[in-house]
Amino acid sequence: MDIVRLNTIAAKLLPQKKKSIVFYGRSMLYCNSIQLVRYLIANGYNKKYKIYLVCTDKKATAQFDGVQNVYIEESKFGGLLKTLTAKYVFTETGYGKAAHVPVKGQYVINLWHGTALKVLGEKPMYGKIFSHTLCAGEFARKYFAEIWNLDDEKIYRGGYPSSDALFGDNDVLAKFSIDRSAYDKVIVYMPTFRKSDRAHWVDSDAEIPLLDSENIEELTAKLAEKKTLLIIKPHPLQNDVGLFEMCKGNMMVLKNDDMFAKGSNIYDILSCSDALITDYSSIYFEYLLTDKPIGFAIEDIDSYGKNRGFVVDDPLEFMPGKKILNARDLIDFIDDIGSGKDQWKEERERIRKLTNYYEEAGDYCRKILDYIGIKA
Repeated sequence: MDIVRLNTIAAKLLPQKKKSIVFYGRSMLYCNSIQLVRYLIANGYNKKYKIYLVCTDKKATAQFDGVQNVYIEESKFGGLLKTLTAKYVFTETGYGKAAHVPVKGQYVINLWHGTALKVLGEKPMYGKIFSHTLCAGEFARKYFAEIWNLDDEKIYRGGYPSSDALFGDNDVLAKFSIDRSAYDKVIVYMPTFRKSDRAHWVDSDAEIPLLDSENIEELTAKLAEKKTLLIIKPHPLQNDVGLFEMCKGNMMVLKNDDMFAKGSNIYDILSCSDALITDYSSIYFEYLLTDKPIGFAIEDIDSYGKNRGFVVDDPLEFMPGKKILNARDLIDFIDDIGSGKDQWKEERERIRKLTNYYEEAGDYCRKILDYIGIKA
């Protein structure tokens, strides 16, 4: 008997706890889940509901230690039991060994973690084990439905909870001893992972695009000239590379553990930014909501396309920003941001309408909670 069928039988036999909310993260919780938990606490939902964070990484959940009715569940059996009996379950990176067909009255929500440009795995079981899958726009709905076998009534059309943090008004940079007033501009560089020993995955022959020992000095000088801070956020799955140790001056590397230690995440950082540099990462589809400039580091697009692949035939048509192929292009982009030059506004609007159903700023956490009936 397979694990899904066994868990489903158990879920039907066990009593359902109507005031129980589970965030299932396996090894760690990601940004959508964390933002939803933050919202629940900030708005007093935890006074009415018990919230369980199924996660083995204590650093990811440290900000919720000691909060009323919020419990960290590290054990596999405990996490499985809490998940099978909760009325509301959220996950965003798959479902692991707790996967089951939702019982009557149970909501199991696949938040996922963004609209994808790169190829996703075909997982037709998602159409059975999730009562709803979050989809931010028509662009993603088509291929989500196809590769995950989703009926239309199982697709929740809305914005990602993590996007709410893009419109925060807190100076999160101060937590990292960064004086925002010392810089005219802040640019965040978020490359997706290329090689990961942890995930046993190779998507490209490159390691980290744009940065190498030959251009660090020139880049550092340009950032200082333009009074611009470049914050580099490596993907958590990316192999560690010594290149990050070379960053200096107006360059700063922030990893997941750095942000966990401050109770923050990359969306908080992005709320303080003036521009984003990324590549094939889903983050840029959400960043479009801010209408701020985006640069695309795509020097390895041919290699990436051959290894991982894209969900569209021409990915460049869906990248509304400057294409950065080398250090010279990167320096030009920094110049453009410093001078306020922005020739991609119309293209950003075109892609934003295609990839986001709701373009108004934030309030996505409340909308999804209202949709499934979680009331404070």
